[in-house]
Amino acid sequence: MTHAASDAPAAGHALRRQLGRRDLVLMQVLLVYGVTWAGLAARQGSAHMVFWLAGILLLLLPVAGVVQYCSRIWPLEGGVYQWTRHALGPLPGFLAAWNFGLWALLVVASLGLITATSLSYALGPPAAWMAESTWLIAVLNLLIFGLILLVNVRGLGIGRWVGHFGTAVTLLVVALVVVLLVVHPAARQGHPPVGAQRPFALAWPALTALSLNLFAKLTFNGLTGLEQVAVFAGETRDPARSILSSAWIAAPLVALMYILTTGALLAYTPAAQIDLNGPIPQLLAAAFTGGAAPAAVWLGRAAILLLASATVAQYAVIVAETARLPLVAAWDRLLPAAFMRLHPRYRTPTRSLTVIVGLALAVALLSSADAGAQEAFQVIVTSANVCYCINYLFMFAVPLAAGRRFAATPSALLRAGCVCGAAVTLLAVVFSFVPVVAVADPRRYALKVAALPLLMNAVAVLIYRRAQRAATAPTP
Repeated sequence: MTHAASDAPAAGHALRRQLGRRDLVLMQVLLVYGVTWAGLAARQGSAHMVFWLAGILLLLLPVAGVVQYCSRIWPLEGGVYQWTRHALGPLPGFLAAWNFGLWALLVVASLGLITATSLSYALGPPAAWMAESTWLIAVLNLLIFGLILLVNVRGLGIGRWVGHFGTAVTLLVVALVVVLLVVHPAARQGHPPVGAQRPFALAWPALTALSLNLFAKLTFNGLTGLEQVAVFAGETRDPARSILSSAWIAAPLVALMYILTTGALLAYTPAAQIDLNGPIPQLLAAAFTGGAAPAAVWLGRAAILLLASATVAQYAVIVAETARLPLVAAWDRLLPAAFMRLHPRYRTPTRSLTVIVGLALAVALLSSADAGAQEAFQVIVTSANVCYCINYLFMFAVPLAAGRRFAATPSALLRAGCVCGAAVTLLAVVFSFVPVVAVADPRRYALKVAALPLLMNAVAVLIYRRAQRAATAPTP
């Protein structure tokens, strides 16, 4: 086959092609750059640059190469699901989409907690209670998920501008953070600012179990996501060219943002005291207090609130792309036909959107019910990252398995990159079972983390087998 898209309902899917290369580049930046991962890198201290550079070489660039290879051959709605389905088979394709969906649901479910943490920093010490208030987190979840559903039902005509707003805000806040590397608002004459440690150093960090753990977590969690916009291929103008170029434009920008942001965090806060839930709000609060002018204090608080709104925009895009996967799976008769239903006016998969938002909201509300649920939620989030790793292992296997069967033979450099990317992904899986912080029973923690991916993938296989039997059953 010179083009594996021949069996897809491309001509009749009725989706609107509203995205161009500029839209995809801005989405790439919003989806890949996560404000929390710079905080995790800062825990390593000044040697974070080596970790970031190694992660870029071993994971980020191979992902961009896979996106380039696959988007040329399969410019289809569904992204990695379609790539895996055509190269490896229907069941691996379904499992890739299933594991991505699990990851997305559980990541988005943390939105209320992240927003409450940002509000506590923005409003100052009197609002510290917000980060721990279960009722406030629940209200925020209800309001924000309702807004995300309304935006996504209207489609990418509005949704892309929500994403653009989030990217613009993120870039502005990162620019402010970079300025804070050299300008210290709270400094006074005779009392020059002294950073907690050097922001940057090229010294190789000590290779310990903890440092490898941090490397695996920050590399996989911080530098993945370039492939996600391929989900919107059926809604993109000239998808093969647009998706390919957007990945290579966004990748170096995101890498630079991470390195500079991590250095700025270390200029104000000791590595061991970095707040992993809100590292940039913590930085802004530290930079614009303790002697800063009142206007500067308000600037810092406004930046924290804007960054929180950017996170909402980011998660709205994640919900939009996740909702496309049940739609495409229903095209292939792996899920009920109801998931193919589109809004009569906006041509959006309303049934998929409602189910995805409802599930994410349910997880969010359960996780904020009490302190014990919060502890359980940390295990669930780690398990979700394992699911995303499974999705990535399928993706890296596509060029290795494709060989000469399709329009382009993968180069030796791409195959080597896939091996490196798969190795980093496997390292992330291994260290998912090892917590960064102390836990009461490490073995029990590891078993809990492994249980959810195993159980949910067993469920996925059962759903797939049932769909296959229904599709091949004789018509009465």
